[in-house]
Amino acid sequence: MTVNPYAPSGFWLKAKLFINRALEPAGSSSEDERRIWAALGLELLAKWSLAETSPTLVIDPVADGGSNLLKALDLQDGAKSVTAPAKTIFSRCAQIFRPFDEKAAKKIAGTRNDYLHGAGIEILTLPDPAWWPEYWSLVNILLTSQQRSLGELVGFSELENVNQQLELHTHRVKEQYEAAVETAKRNLKRFEEGNMSAREKSRWDNLLRQNPQLSYRLQVECPVCDSVGEVQSDYADTKEIAWWSDSDDSYERYPYVEVTFEPDFYICPNCHLVLDDPQLLEYAGLNTAVTIETDEDPYREGEYGND
Repeated sequence: MTVNPYAPSGFWLKAKLFINRALEPAGSSSEDERRIWAALGLELLAKWSLAETSPTLVIDPVADGGSNLLKALDLQDGAKSVTAPAKTIFSRCAQIFRPFDEKAAKKIAGTRNDYLHGAGIEILTLPDPAWWPEYWSLVNILLTSQQRSLGELVGFSELENVNQQLELHTHRVKEQYEAAVETAKRNLKRFEEGNMSAREKSRWDNLLRQNPQLSYRLQVECPVCDSVGEVQSDYADTKEIAWWSDSDDSYERYPYVEVTFEPDFYICPNCHLVLDDPQLLEYAGLNTAVTIETDEDPYREGEYGND
């Protein structure tokens, strides 16, 4: 069986390859090489993100007499593929995956092309502390648009380094939160209207199964769909013994454990919004400490604040 030349997996693997080459130590490659690999990887990652929604979004529909559209729809076999130019790819991303910065992405692609095919060296004019944070912000928005993580792309050995550069981007939290919200809205709309492909639906369903429930949870209103989601954490700020009785005039009282925790994770089972960064919960106003009743054993010694 011939593999669809516009399937997202091919773009993903190649984007990983190029971006990981861009992360090679300074002693093994020059700065211009790293930025060229990074720029190539960004275009491939943009194609991957579009192809995850529909392979037809990455094609040039008029090239080769329209045969690319037939290949993208699995109506015609063939390994040869012609994708849309970078400017078209980035324009489509900006329309679908807000707040993807089309202008910034096109500038990176333009300086890459000028460096490879012309006399310009503009790709090297910005210092590292300016170029890389903007680059990783674009990458992060594309990943968030498909509810994937930086660690999956760059590997966990490079994650701390990449996160440090990303944190230098002024609007990182705002943009990532907006991307997560827009993704949840888009996916919910596609699901409700029956427009999700089988692949999309499978990934959408797996998202809930892949996120384990943490120890402490409280239901709250979802900021996207007004349904009920959960703020969660594995870490208790305080644990206290409290008491309840069957009625106000009852002399019998029963102990239970109250736990106060500050949420660091949020998930909605309806729109599948996931916020797995404490800064995102803070931006959403979901990080306020809450107190819940638990079924923990009140007779365990040494754990509670009012023994």
